[in-house]
Amino acid sequence: MPQDGSTYYYGRSVVLADTMELAIEQLTQALKKDHILLEEVQQVVTYEDGQWTEDDDFEVHESLRDSMLSNEIEFGCFISEKSR
Repeated sequence: MPQDGSTYYYGRSVVLADTMELAIEQLTQALKKDHILLEEVQQVVTYEDGQWTEDDDFEVHESLRDSMLSNEIEFGCFISEKSR
């Protein structure tokens, strides 16, 4: 998405980690490599504690499968506040 000068909100990502703290750290470092600053984490949900349906809009099942196969973070999407 082209830079439009607005703050970006980052959507759901799947991170394989032993703890939530480690998952946040891994996500923060991965985004930092792409020059993206993670300012705030509003919610963290473990896969086991989430209420995921087969037709979930975030495709968590597919993202988890892909993350497990690649052993890498499956990133969510960027949404510009001006595009909302």
